[in-house]
Amino acid sequence: MGFYKSNDSSDPGNQRMIQNFRPYMKICEKLATNASARGNTAVGSLLIYENNIVAQAEEATFSKQDISCHAELEVIKKARKILGRDMAGATLITTNEPCVMCSYAIRFHGISTVVFKNRSEWVGGASSSFNLLTSKDVPPTWGDPVRCILLNK
Repeated sequence: MGFYKSNDSSDPGNQRMIQNFRPYMKICEKLATNASARGNTAVGSLLIYENNIVAQAEEATFSKQDISCHAELEVIKKARKILGRDMAGATLITTNEPCVMCSYAIRFHGISTVVFKNRSEWVGGASSSFNLLTSKDVPPTWGDPVRCILLNK
């Protein structure tokens, strides 16, 4: 697993897969717009399992007055009620790169793929020095690194 940019055209199969994520990202963008209208940071997320949207959520840190109400954590909470703890094979799509806190939850639940559009330069779980999503230097119970895909804008 690793970190992929959608402008890497070396694998045509990868390009087809990436194109399939774009309609889901549009949904996330609408969720982000809703979050912003409620006074929250503009982030929207959804979780797909077996080609079905299992859950979707928007950022709610300000409206709920709870720093842990990131869109990624909110969608994982909802999905856990349906899928249980093991979310291997699931894909999380989110407008912003998951932070370290969200990355821990993603690894804990075994989510296989994360797709995002905007990098989080300082605390991103894939592209910063706190790369919990892609690191192999984690407890052995965490399993394999997550495949992370940065969609072109």
